[in-house]
Amino acid sequence: MKLVNINKNGTLKFRLKPIVKKVYYNGEPVRESVVKHVYSYKSGYVRIEGNDRLYQINKVRKIEGNCTYLNYYERILLPCPQERYKYLVEWVERFYQRNTVTI
Repeated sequence: MKLVNINKNGTLKFRLKPIVKKVYYNGEPVRESVVKHVYSYKSGYVRIEGNDRLYQINKVRKIEGNCTYLNYYERILLPCPQERYKYLVEWVERFYQRNTVTI
């Protein structure tokens, strides 16, 4: 994970090392490498770049509503920059364990 940019709002943009995925081309397995970016915001949000949008990767807390079907989820913000960075490093390690394949 490498720091790429800090914008005027204090958002940190990190580049992840390429992810190797298995893709089939004409019936043959081929390696494809994908580069993703992760963003850490001053507000406490942490997001990862998807295909065409950003996805929140903060932890989630379930909030009980007054009825059983009115439950909703709330993101747990990480206001401390050190906590956000530590969470990002741990999340990226789990992400690579799930998404890397060998051919």
